[in-house]
Amino acid sequence: MRIKSACIFSVLLTGFFTALSAHAKEIQQEKELTVTIEQAVEYAVKGNIGLMKNTVSLNEAERTKNFSWNAFSPSLSAGASWSKEVPASEKTALSKSSDAGTITVQANANLALTPSLYTNIKSASLAYERQLITYEQAVRSVELNVRTSFWALLNQQENISLQEKKLEAGKKQYESNLAKFNRGALSKLDVLTAQVSYQEAQVNLEAAKTSRETAMATFKQILGLPQETKITLLGSLEEILSLKEISRENLSINSPDIILLKKRIEQAKNSLTATRLTCYGPSLSASYSYSMSSPADDTGSLKDNGGGTLRIGATLPLDGLPPRSNGSQNIENQKDNLKTLELELEEQKTSLDVTINNYLSQIKQIQDLIALRKSSIELAEQSYTMALDAYNHGTKDLLSLQNAQDSLFSTRVNLLTQAYTLETTVLNLENIIGVPFGTLGK
Repeated sequence: MRIKSACIFSVLLTGFFTALSAHAKEIQQEKELTVTIEQAVEYAVKGNIGLMKNTVSLNEAERTKNFSWNAFSPSLSAGASWSKEVPASEKTALSKSSDAGTITVQANANLALTPSLYTNIKSASLAYERQLITYEQAVRSVELNVRTSFWALLNQQENISLQEKKLEAGKKQYESNLAKFNRGALSKLDVLTAQVSYQEAQVNLEAAKTSRETAMATFKQILGLPQETKITLLGSLEEILSLKEISRENLSINSPDIILLKKRIEQAKNSLTATRLTCYGPSLSASYSYSMSSPADDTGSLKDNGGGTLRIGATLPLDGLPPRSNGSQNIENQKDNLKTLELELEEQKTSLDVTINNYLSQIKQIQDLIALRKSSIELAEQSYTMALDAYNHGTKDLLSLQNAQDSLFSTRVNLLTQAYTLETTVLNLENIIGVPFGTLGK
């Protein structure tokens, strides 16, 4: 049985790493990728190293479950021996078969049926189910990380675009002020102020690009992609701004943490049953042995003069009967552990309810802020246009124009930041209630 299990496991591992190698070759051929958020999730599920480790653990648990019934199989053994008296005694010397010696053949079969057989099989099944839940949680964790990083990169890209626009505006302003200064229509101070603002915009833009490159490197690692791969993300934070209102009544709650805790309770109940059976349950045993021993004749063949023996027995443990025995204490400890897990489940349900309400409140607040930011952008755009027109006509100074420009830039950045915050909050809500990612954002 062990040889067969090892062969199956070897085949599974070979197939797994063959698929992994094929995936790696496919990625190496694609030096430039344009991916949507769903495609990014697919790459991560295929290439994330952490998920590969979880896959191995899951295969191991499944193999243990599938072969847990091996405990019902009897143990078999067989043996043979040859013996000869050296030197031969006088009586043995008179025997015609003294030169052939004596051959003994034995065969044994043993079967033990203990009360823990059932609980052991169920334990293997529950362990596999728990490992499956753990694997699904690992997949969701990676997917959450991918989606959060995807939107963070888009937010950074939008921020870089705004920084570039600010830099271009600062450059035009500096060149315009320098031309006016050369004509004698503007002071040197205004030129220097515009130059400093322009240079600061350059530094901020480079810092934003460096930050995005670092985040992109981490993103590639999550997806299991080579660092030399160039990735272009397809998506826009504008999609999030039109998110509909989310109400508690429309939520379908299937929390992975609650499911895992319930599975732990099932395991605790099974352990309690196993402990009780160990202390009180009878064990049955059956064995059959056959032996054949006979001197070989002149032709070297055996003459069957052996016989078989069948044994059947039963054992009833008494360790659990005394109230202060180790067996009875183990049972009480198992009961306490089960009670603790049940209390933990109730606490987890309460905590989940509070967390859901907090996320819903945060989402509502962010959506209200987004509506406010949209109005603020319209006002900031009008203020900047009026300030620029007034500055060109000489009725406003450079500082007023720069303040209007900074206000417009900050308002746009804040709107995108709120959109990103809204998306991550929705993702966290989807994660704790156990719905597919993207469900609440539709």
